[in-house]
Amino acid sequence: MDNNKTKLNLLLVDDEADFRRATTQGLSRRGFNVEEACGGEEALEKIKKQRPDVILLDQKMPGLSGIETLQRIRKNDPTLPVIILTGHGDYYTALAGIRLDITEFMQKPVDIDQLAARIHTLLEKGAEQPMTEPTIAELMAPPSLYPKVYIDDPLTTVLKAIHEAYTKPVPETSKYGQVRSALVFDRNENFLGLVRFSNLLSLLIPSFLSDSPYASFFTGMFLAQTKVFGRLTISGLVKERVFVDVEAPIMEAIHLLVEHKLINIPVLKDGKLVGILRGRDIIVETARLAGAL
Repeated sequence: MDNNKTKLNLLLVDDEADFRRATTQGLSRRGFNVEEACGGEEALEKIKKQRPDVILLDQKMPGLSGIETLQRIRKNDPTLPVIILTGHGDYYTALAGIRLDITEFMQKPVDIDQLAARIHTLLEKGAEQPMTEPTIAELMAPPSLYPKVYIDDPLTTVLKAIHEAYTKPVPETSKYGQVRSALVFDRNENFLGLVRFSNLLSLLIPSFLSDSPYASFFTGMFLAQTKVFGRLTISGLVKERVFVDVEAPIMEAIHLLVEHKLINIPVLKDGKLVGILRGRDIIVETARLAGAL
């Protein structure tokens, strides 16, 4: 950090002296001013005397826990940036912190370079903004990305549409990549659902194999099954119609994706298709929020 710039003031709150000492040394070498507190009560007293730029707050401490300390802080200062550091992290601790507008949540042991980088990143984008969960609307892909077919089209039509979409060159500036599904409508332009690669693969299994516990396979089965595709229509594929509302919590969409073993899910608003939420985009966002990106 440029020594001509004002150093950032951090308050490190942790009951473990060795952790405080090592973390303070590491952050000081990276250009931060670090004040220490061994517990929640001491931290609250130090905050009254001087408001730090960022608080690094351990969760599990004797006396006031990290969440209890944060509750006290929020009564007087709803925007003070707080990063929870914990070796005892779990879902409920993270959720409690999010509800109290923490800025970040990191697992111990903490990599000092990663912690320093996270502090700078948070301050650059406005550390007084608490962590917020992404919405379905922010992550979903536009319907225009996907080919459109009709429920009474032959399967050869959807095969061609998905093939063309999948092999279409993707612009370098696009964040969406290739698609492996098609939108299905009726002739009145009502959206009915998606046809996915996995749906098409299921049709390659002859009915006698699906119905029998004693499967046998031989060369020529695949070729023979492809020849009956022309007699089939899309209607047989759009059976289980799973949708999610654009205003639903993103965890609801994730649950539906997992429960129904889907790679993507249509997003509706007032009964109309407004987007497609894809598993790949959720995983990328997970990596970002977890600090892997």
